[in-house]
Amino acid sequence: MNNIMKINREDLNDSLQHVECFRLKELTDIIIDKYEVQVIQKPNPQTLLVPVHDPVSNTEFYAGEVLVTAAVVKVEAGNGWGMVMDDNGELALQIAILDGAWDADLYRDEIAVLVEDGRVVLGEKQTLEQEKASATRVNFDLL
Repeated sequence: MNNIMKINREDLNDSLQHVECFRLKELTDIIIDKYEVQVIQKPNPQTLLVPVHDPVSNTEFYAGEVLVTAAVVKVEAGNGWGMVMDDNGELALQIAILDGAWDADLYRDEIAVLVEDGRVVLGEKQTLEQEKASATRVNFDLL
């Protein structure tokens, strides 16, 4: 599949978060049934500091914390990692398994389809947010 050439492994985590959970579950269940999946780190809710760049002083500071859930797995010889916003252990584990399968060169075509679908959904969300922000723009020439 040509889409595989366009996918960086770093994109898996972000894109897969925007795919319907039942679709991720279907593929992860197949992987779990056919291959050895070892959970290295169970899904674990934690907080991360969010760095922000201050363009005036050209320094970074921490704007606050966000709640995330992370999981680490091994699928056959592949290492997998998943991190999602909020307390969603099931999603973090599913993404980690798919990431591990990708690393082990398993089901890459199927994962690539999910990643592409996630990119489409993410793009639609970003377009909607941009439209909402544009609707609040003030045209000073009309005032």
